[in-house]
Amino acid sequence: MPRPSNISKSDLKKITLIGIAAFIVVFSLIQFAMAPSFRKLGSLKKEIVKEQETLKKDQALVASKSQLQARLASMQGKLKDYEKALPPYREMPNILQKIAEVAYESKVKIIKIEPLRTEKPAEAAKAKVAAPVKPGAKPEAPKKSAAIYMEIPIHVETKGGYHALGEFINKVETSDNIMSVGEIEIKANTADIQNHSARLSIVAYVLREETPAK
Repeated sequence: MPRPSNISKSDLKKITLIGIAAFIVVFSLIQFAMAPSFRKLGSLKKEIVKEQETLKKDQALVASKSQLQARLASMQGKLKDYEKALPPYREMPNILQKIAEVAYESKVKIIKIEPLRTEKPAEAAKAKVAAPVKPGAKPEAPKKSAAIYMEIPIHVETKGGYHALGEFINKVETSDNIMSVGEIEIKANTADIQNHSARLSIVAYVLREETPAK
């Protein structure tokens, strides 16, 4: 049989109060000791959230930069195509060389190739006569053409077969440089069907960046 407890009610009450007080003291000490850590954790959490937002922005910026770089590369490629299609006037020697290369590929012999005057006779005839300048008045400056390109007629004399001449004309008109074939005059050679004489008028289009020397 267990012995009955000799602790009185008053002692039990004191022990209980002491235990509660000790618990409060220990809890307060723990809270006091851990408070800086809790504050640090809260601050760290805010920094983590901030860094995550910054990372998202950086990732979006990188994606946007990649898209911009892709668009820039595409635009640069298109610009190169445009430069090939409509080269500046100073590239005329290269255009003539291109025509010669196309003729060689088509088995057409170039007899003569010559750029003509840049101003067409029809355009010169349509030009308005300038009004007489009054005494003391300043003459009006000549108006510049609004067109960004010039038409350069090129006279070409060739020899070749009908099929070769047709291939030559097709390649000229589908070249990277914008060119068109105008008048065509073919003189048949019954003695040699591979050497018909042909005269062509090719128009090359170039940027109006430089005025050709007169």
